[in-house]
Amino acid sequence: MTVPDIIRNFYESLAQKTDAWQRDLAEDVVFADASKRLHAEGRDAFIQSFTGFLRAVERVQPRQLIVDGDDAAAVVSYDYLSPSGGRLHQDDAEIWKIADGKIAALTIYFDITEFRTFMGR
Repeated sequence: MTVPDIIRNFYESLAQKTDAWQRDLAEDVVFADASKRLHAEGRDAFIQSFTGFLRAVERVQPRQLIVDGDDAAAVVSYDYLSPSGGRLHQDDAEIWKIADGKIAALTIYFDITEFRTFMGR
């Protein structure tokens, strides 16, 4: 599978609300935000951290994908729904590293403070 295929499959799974996004995670994958407030190392930690985030995702739509070898950058639109029924829209930049056909790292650039405030944390 190509790097664009791996990343597109990840986002398609998010949009369809299936667990298929977990399929291509490397055992030592790293998931973080730019500030490192959010940081998870290893497949299980990634899944636990990302699953919590996904509970709030109502809609996800990749807008742009730029690939350079095993590295990629995506602009992704997220619509969130809070536990109290509030709505938030954010466009995020997401930086990918693919190694040996697996997702080795995903770093997201978004306003984590706005997201946490929105979610009541």
